[in-house]
Amino acid sequence: MHLPVMAGEVVELLKTDPAGIYLDLTVGTGGHLEALSRSLADDSRLYGIDKDQQALLLAEKKLESCSQKIELVCGSYGEAVTVLKNYPDVSFDGMLMDLGLSSLQLDKMERGFSFRDDGPLDMRFDPQLGGRTAADLLQTATEKKLAEIIKTYGEQRQATRIAKAIVRERQDKMILTTLQLKNIITGIIPPPYQNKACARVFMALRIAVNNELSTLEKALPDLITILKEKGRLAVITYHSLEDRIVKRFFQKEVKGCTCPPEFPICVCGNKPRLKLVNSKPILPSESEIRENPRARSAKLRVAERIAV
Repeated sequence: MHLPVMAGEVVELLKTDPAGIYLDLTVGTGGHLEALSRSLADDSRLYGIDKDQQALLLAEKKLESCSQKIELVCGSYGEAVTVLKNYPDVSFDGMLMDLGLSSLQLDKMERGFSFRDDGPLDMRFDPQLGGRTAADLLQTATEKKLAEIIKTYGEQRQATRIAKAIVRERQDKMILTTLQLKNIITGIIPPPYQNKACARVFMALRIAVNNELSTLEKALPDLITILKEKGRLAVITYHSLEDRIVKRFFQKEVKGCTCPPEFPICVCGNKPRLKLVNSKPILPSESEIRENPRARSAKLRVAERIAV
């Protein structure tokens, strides 16, 4: 069962109008929307977007008992502004992005996200859209590129050695399964660091396959345009690179002006569009981490739209 991370904190910080309009940009199986629904008036409206059609089917079933009108849409949060043009509500009182993987994705061995069980090295969020898989990436990327991906996205110190081992292995046979990749990594990394190394390499490949960081960077400025004045944007991250992107974006929009510090007056004309709701990221409680270990690296940042 997938437990929504920091659901209580999300509801408390995101809800500005009990009868408002709210959007979950990474709805998954619907856990956060379900929690939000319980605290909203019956005439509020809820939307959910996700690239994973299988997740949307489960979310639809989970949310069918909610009293509010709920619209679930298949698509990427990076295309939210375009995807929602066909719906009556085009601006929101609150929006949530939860950038973590769901249990649905991790527990399905055929999705290739986990090294716990053997399965095909896919790792695409929406296989129906096509595109390259993790196996494709391992087969075609240069040793230098593989090392860069593993070091940058996985923050794995032995990235060069692992990349060399991958290239050496693929000269004999294609690397097509999660078990093959796990065996390569554990052949390089000694105990007790093998699981951590596997987790980092698998995460790095997933980020690369789905272009997660570039999608996030492009999406954030667009999302502000569909946020009402006093509406809030909440983002849960699980990786330092994701968190850095969100933190810097919020800081930039809080400051507004982009003029060099030595300029005596502002000449760029950029005005602040956000104010921080929490100056430091909110972390899950110890009790939540015990109940849901996947929440341990989560950070929640929230910002509010201001008049320009």
